[in-house]
Amino acid sequence: MSNLVKPHGGGDLKPLLLAGAELEAERQRARSLPRLRVSSRERGDIVMLGIGGFTPLEGFMSRADWRGVCDRMQMASGLFWPIPITLSADQAFADAIAIGGDRARGWRRRALPGDDACDREVRHRQGA
Repeated sequence: MSNLVKPHGGGDLKPLLLAGAELEAERQRARSLPRLRVSSRERGDIVMLGIGGFTPLEGFMSRADWRGVCDRMQMASGLFWPIPITLSADQAFADAIAIGGDRARGWRRRALPGDDACDREVRHRQGA
């Protein structure tokens, strides 16, 4: 039995890093997906998602989670979460992807798990 404090949300730590054959397969798959340049903040979010630092998140936030965090500092599940974890894109990119579809969330062609964050409710960068 571990004496460590459970991650936020009470479940297990959810690191999203891949290794070995699984990593190589995802790199191959990412080469065929649309690319999106990310900001330094988003790059940091990708690292935190990868190491499990944003547990219980399994990717960028869905619109429902984002809205709840902005309005009440709670995810759609009711879990306290004060910071939105989102991915920015311009309108042309948002319009070009299928809702729920795969996309390489472009930083060195690394793909992240699919989620609903890009369901055409993509946050727009200022001036993009």
